[in-house]
Amino acid sequence: MTRKKKRGRKGKRRGLWSKRSDYVTLEGATVSMDSTWEVACAQRLDELGIRWMRNPDIKLPYITRGRRTRNYIPDFYLPDHDVYIEVKGYWTDAARHKMEDVQKRNPVRIIILESLKEIASVGDLLAD
Repeated sequence: MTRKKKRGRKGKRRGLWSKRSDYVTLEGATVSMDSTWEVACAQRLDELGIRWMRNPDIKLPYITRGRRTRNYIPDFYLPDHDVYIEVKGYWTDAARHKMEDVQKRNPVRIIILESLKEIASVGDLLAD
């Protein structure tokens, strides 16, 4: 008997609005990004000389609308500013709830970038 591999929602959803891309940092390291907008953000941060990290070990807990505990992994962490950046081009109700709950439960500053224009002006947003 052959078992069919289950296809999770995550893989199915990803194709709708994300395109995984690799980005080569100024130091020459290749970093996997979840979208072309994240690549644009990394490029802009590098242009501005702003040090950034992508670290899957950084996990901020939140509670889903279904009352399940999950961990949010930020897109970027800017250690010199102690700020997290979330690049969000497409919003769902669940994503809005997640970001609201993450901010409520964790004493951190998160800048949410919702457009390429905001990505381009990230330096100005950090000055605030």
